[in-house]
Amino acid sequence: MKWFADRGHSVVGVEISELGIREFFTEQNLSYSEEPITEIPGTKAFKSSSGNISSYCCSIFDLPRTNIGTFDMIWDRGALVAINPADHKCYAVIMSSNLGKGFQYLMCVLSYDPTKHAGPPFCVLLAEIERLFSTVCNIRCLETVSYTHL
Repeated sequence: MKWFADRGHSVVGVEISELGIREFFTEQNLSYSEEPITEIPGTKAFKSSSGNISSYCCSIFDLPRTNIGTFDMIWDRGALVAINPADHKCYAVIMSSNLGKGFQYLMCVLSYDPTKHAGPPFCVLLAEIERLFSTVCNIRCLETVSYTHL
């Protein structure tokens, strides 16, 4: 997130763990403020003092109720693999509704034999990504990395 912000982008993050958000700001040596989001009980927004990084502490399924606008770029660094596969379609609808014109969407997923590990992280095959997002974007695999264990 800081990498994008350092290049002039406004960055919005969503994290279910308040500890994870606080650690991010601390590790990046960023001062921040926090405020409750009254529309979503228990939700907080953390904002960098510079104003270009905001992180919402909530479920991604609650986020669209806040007025955050659309995005030119999304980097999913582990959200889809953390979500129960039964909720993938709902997640795709939420993400698609937040995309601006000419957007870019980068996603990191894991593909493995699901009989050997039930998840999370859950296995997400290319066919699933195509099913979820092919109506809103062109999909291509940028890199595949093989590991000997999960």
